[in-house]
Amino acid sequence: MPNDLVTLKALSAELNATLAGGKIEKIYQPEKDEITLSIRAFGQKYNLVVSANAQNPRIHLTSVKKENPITAPSFCMHLRKYLTSSIIENIDILGEDRIINITIISKTELKDTIKLHLIAEMMGRYSNILLLNDKMIISDAIKQASFDAATKRCVLPSCQYKLPEQSKLQPSDKDGIINYLNSYNGGGLAKFICNGIGGISLMTAEEIICHSKIDESKYPLDVENLTNSIDTFFNIFTSELYSPCCSIDKDDNCLDYFVTSYKSQQLYYKKFDNLSYAIQALTLKKDQDERHREKSKHLINAIKKYRSRNQKKLQKAKEKLTECDKMNDYKKYGELITSNLYKVKKGDTILQCVDYYDPEMKTIEIELNPQYSPSKIAQDYFKKYNKLKRTLDIIISQIKETEEDLKYIDTIEQTINNCNLTADLFQIEQELFAIGAIKKMKTKMAKSAKEGSPIIYEYKGYIIAVGKNNYQNDKLTFKTANGGDIWLHALDYHGSHVVIFTDGTTPQDDVITFAGELSAFYSNGTGSDKVPVDYTMKKFVKRNPNGKLGMVTYTNQKTAYVKPLEHSEYKK
Repeated sequence: MPNDLVTLKALSAELNATLAGGKIEKIYQPEKDEITLSIRAFGQKYNLVVSANAQNPRIHLTSVKKENPITAPSFCMHLRKYLTSSIIENIDILGEDRIINITIISKTELKDTIKLHLIAEMMGRYSNILLLNDKMIISDAIKQASFDAATKRCVLPSCQYKLPEQSKLQPSDKDGIINYLNSYNGGGLAKFICNGIGGISLMTAEEIICHSKIDESKYPLDVENLTNSIDTFFNIFTSELYSPCCSIDKDDNCLDYFVTSYKSQQLYYKKFDNLSYAIQALTLKKDQDERHREKSKHLINAIKKYRSRNQKKLQKAKEKLTECDKMNDYKKYGELITSNLYKVKKGDTILQCVDYYDPEMKTIEIELNPQYSPSKIAQDYFKKYNKLKRTLDIIISQIKETEEDLKYIDTIEQTINNCNLTADLFQIEQELFAIGAIKKMKTKMAKSAKEGSPIIYEYKGYIIAVGKNNYQNDKLTFKTANGGDIWLHALDYHGSHVVIFTDGTTPQDDVITFAGELSAFYSNGTGSDKVPVDYTMKKFVKRNPNGKLGMVTYTNQKTAYVKPLEHSEYKK
């Protein structure tokens, strides 16, 4: 996306027109690198999100409410101390760079008026959020650094705030830009503009050339027309060109956001009322996926280690099982030596005798230890037989248990994608802790925090619940559902338990099909065209004897073949 100075300058002007004079009522920090300001301006309530995420830095108005931590982080508490009930004076660009400066009028504990600056640096992996006083001294930062070698700056409280060094021409240096453009001698004009003039991305440079309608192959360049186009784009918010939009694919999915339709890119565009909505439309899914990866990363790593450990355990057990194949041979050797003691003398290394276990009565050779007596050798073979017999019983039990553990960990892994809330992921973490996949709980939940709950749908008057993880599956099936309710699960796939609450009625086939499509979607068969889904009355579903959460046995089932569908429009 062209997240350059052209875009950010238009965005800051748009935010200023909406929020200037507004009062900051509440401050949240839902993520370690993101804050949300609740602002009341002109009788309306707005939520301004400011994110310093390295993969997705952004600032825009949002309609999405995120889950906030039980205990507010220190940076959030610092902002609440100084910014709660303060007034936004102005929002603009600082230093002609990708830095948005929110100037705020606040009051001290003694009711003295002070001016503060909330700085949002939108610079990729160097993005940051800082609070400065009126002398541009850093009060606090969401990302602190004693010295950043890349930006040559110190970002710590009480340090003087310094703008990042700029090696390119400033957009306001019109004479310098004219001289620079006059020096162009070929090699790609868009790249030439991007490399020499600050705040212009390659995509925006191509659009500026397209807008100016100049022929870059002809010399000298029409520099006057080109500089006018550059000036137009840096002040696009006040021009007729300003038309926030997103480029879209054939399925209407947003691919990029723009301050205007970039004709040079030959794309399809979808227009929005303001740039904030365009940014939200593009970044919402990306941000949700990124945050989910961050929150569930330690769970996924724990699952991988647990699976690897059990796979090695299973491999060793199967190797031991192969050794047990010799068990009956050892018993036979012992019996043959015992029945042929008269042939064996101490010091013999081989016994040749008739194998009366063989239907053809062939001659067999048995190795002997010359150091022991024949009876001692026979006893040793019997001991090996008894040892392997005991081992066999243990190994078979161990293999069965390990295979169940691997199957169970697969069910846990499948549920992670269904869980976005901290409470849902906390339940998965508890599961992993209970089976020893993790040694210490990382997530902290207050006693007053609500438990994670199933996904609820309503279709043709029926309430349908989908468990997000094994805790919820177990509770939904064995505590919430009644015996006459319909229970569904994808056959031969790991997936969620789905329950149709019938309230004593008999659902029509289309209701069962609908619930089956949900069951298929919330399973690891979601990528298939057709998924077999079993359904039966809840009273025929029993807990698996192994006692693991979510593992069940059931009878009297019927099977439907359905296409996996989310049906998000029916969510409650």
